[in-house]
Amino acid sequence: MLGTKLGEILMGWGKSTPLPLGLPEQVDGLATAPSDRGDETQERFRYQWAIGVWLLAQSLAGKRAIRAMWCEHHEDFLLELPAGRYIAVQVKTDSRENARWRWSDDALVDSVARFCAFEKTHGSAIDSYEFISNAAPYVPAATTTREDSLAASPDRLIQCCSRASTHSELEEPYQEVFTRLVGKTGGDAIVLFEVLRKLTFAQGPVLRGYDDTLAASIVPKLPGCAGLTTVSCCRLRDELIGLVQAACRLRFDGIDGAVAYLATNGRPHAAIRGKCITPEAAAELMARVRQPTFRFVGSGVGIDIGATVGRTEVLNRKMRNAYLGSQFEPLRMRMDSADQRLMERALLEPDDFDAIANQLVSTVLVECKDVEAMAFDHADDKTRGLAIYKQILQRMDSLAKEEPERVCREPKDTLMGIAGMLSGECKFAWGTPLDEETRDGA
Repeated sequence: MLGTKLGEILMGWGKSTPLPLGLPEQVDGLATAPSDRGDETQERFRYQWAIGVWLLAQSLAGKRAIRAMWCEHHEDFLLELPAGRYIAVQVKTDSRENARWRWSDDALVDSVARFCAFEKTHGSAIDSYEFISNAAPYVPAATTTREDSLAASPDRLIQCCSRASTHSELEEPYQEVFTRLVGKTGGDAIVLFEVLRKLTFAQGPVLRGYDDTLAASIVPKLPGCAGLTTVSCCRLRDELIGLVQAACRLRFDGIDGAVAYLATNGRPHAAIRGKCITPEAAAELMARVRQPTFRFVGSGVGIDIGATVGRTEVLNRKMRNAYLGSQFEPLRMRMDSADQRLMERALLEPDDFDAIANQLVSTVLVECKDVEAMAFDHADDKTRGLAIYKQILQRMDSLAKEEPERVCREPKDTLMGIAGMLSGECKFAWGTPLDEETRDGA
């Protein structure tokens, strides 16, 4: 059984097993706070995708009208408004304790510089610029009197720009910091003044708790999601983040995957179009995820991982018996690869793997049995097996594409490989059982 095999795989890998080369970045073998730039970078990308979900949620909940959201197109996000105008969005994170954004922070200045470059070419179509972060901008206290502290506040400078007609009317100490910003953002005082008048700040959830915030505070407020369970909210959150993640990457497939028309920047037009997410597309995904997924609970059906030798021989005999000899080799390749894939999932998801394996095996077996039953009256014994094989191929492809949750997001090839395992372990025939199975009442 899969659970038994999993235990054998994990045997000997306990807490006492030494880690390769010890823990990274330990000083003299003593406890040292970890620093993993790779993990930190991935976490910041995921935070950006989560902010994309929040922006979509604003539209879905009726808080802001958005025609479409373009991901990693000109800016981190470019919100297309119904009137054909736009909002440019930059997302930045700061992991410092109690961090506050000041004009001395390079990341903030760099974002404003990008906005200035954008304003020069597209300013007439931009309604506003948004700087979204887990950290808030610095705001001076009522007792603050030092001019350098007052001038360090982004909000103070933005307010002064909003009250002035031109940048030359800015009062001190804000005129001085504005002049310094001009030199850091492209050297155009008029453009910088317009950007600051359009600039707004928004504070997102904390860097270490945004997943929980999305699942607990944002997803339940989406249309039709008020009654979702916590597990369902988490699943929908992950699906929406995945939607934004896919749009943030240059991906294209289908016909354009082989030959593609290129934009003037050398990128395929299809890849650029793929960066666009509409609220309707997000709503369609939500409706699909909210559909209840049928689950097999404790079905008792199981297959062995790694028992390929005897299973392969039985599968070969069964397929030849059903006049499917020509399909044996591709199914054997799928079966061996699926066996390896299940072992990998067992190592990666040990706590959930029994439920995953039960769902996969039970779903594939029931589908195969259903197809076999529907073909019982097929007139020609020599073509019945091929008809069943064809129907199973189509059904596994449909499950993988249209009901990914039901098959734990495994592709068609994994599902076909599991079908081969089941047949090789005498749990399923291709419409024509072996003689010994018939004698045993199979």
